[in-house]
Amino acid sequence: MFCVRCGRSDSELFKGLCRDCFLEEYSILSIPERIDVNICSHCHSKLVSGRWLDEGLPEEEIIYRALEDNISWEPPVEDPEIELEITQRRGSIYRCHVEVDAEVLGRKMHQEYWTEVRLINTVCPSCSKQSSGYYEAVIQLRADSRRLSKSEVETADRIVKRTLSRLSKRDRLAYLPRRVEVKEGVDYYIGSHRSARKVTGALKEEMGGISMESPRLMGQDKSTGRGLYRTWISLRLAEFRKGDFISHRGQKGAVLGFKASGVNVRDLETGEIRTILWGEYDNIEVIARAGDVKRTTVTSRSPTMIQVLHPETFEPVDLEVDSRTSKLEIGEEVPVIEIKRRLYIIEDDLQE
Repeated sequence: MFCVRCGRSDSELFKGLCRDCFLEEYSILSIPERIDVNICSHCHSKLVSGRWLDEGLPEEEIIYRALEDNISWEPPVEDPEIELEITQRRGSIYRCHVEVDAEVLGRKMHQEYWTEVRLINTVCPSCSKQSSGYYEAVIQLRADSRRLSKSEVETADRIVKRTLSRLSKRDRLAYLPRRVEVKEGVDYYIGSHRSARKVTGALKEEMGGISMESPRLMGQDKSTGRGLYRTWISLRLAEFRKGDFISHRGQKGAVLGFKASGVNVRDLETGEIRTILWGEYDNIEVIARAGDVKRTTVTSRSPTMIQVLHPETFEPVDLEVDSRTSKLEIGEEVPVIEIKRRLYIIEDDLQE
């Protein structure tokens, strides 16, 4: 066998050529003469293999990454050492120089290449959706049989903003294109259904309530071809608020607060703190409001009884001493609530 180019027959052949002829025109690297990179002009994410990646990189780093992604080599190249340099910029076009040192078939080789990387400004689907006010879910915040208070709306706004800010680091559609106040409450329009669920969970964790979802098919997403659903999430807060008094299956309690699992109450009889699950909400009755609490004075006490003045009639009322009232002193002011003609001394921490 002989080299088809020089005729040598005393050398190992590579693709029909001796080593010298093979290496004479051999390219260590393969790199395109021009590389196009699609960049979102709003968020600077880039399109890679059909996916938009938000890496938060400066333009020069994007260029170097594009060069690295488009350089390839195959055996017999061994241990290539590559240096990249941006030599010139003309608008969105970067002229780039690539140097490589490698060993090929036992011979050390050095080669240089030139290419250009062009940044093509466009708009990624997420930014396009944001700019058009796209949303996948609406959280309808309401209160049962009452209007939301100003403080409840402020709390909800804070939770929504805080949660979306945290979620936006991973979900590009975790944003609020619209917020609408209506007579019954507030509607929060959320970019993605996934984020809306997490926002609802955050609201329930702090404010409690019962949620229900109602998805509706609205059309087809042109970018994916999938059905476009929008979900209405109804979050209904309790009829009562912190500081109100409720009865649940015969047990009277003061509302201490809310969480995702249920209502925290302090039993008026025993002082025990317990949680009433939201599944029991229909079995809860409001028996007094926080505004019904009055203040009165301790007039006398004994080891087993304590006497206070009725806050309206000023008649003395005898109450049994318990762990909560055992340290009260004569002349001390205490908050009380009257329920079904019975007076209860309550804790000061119920007063907002």
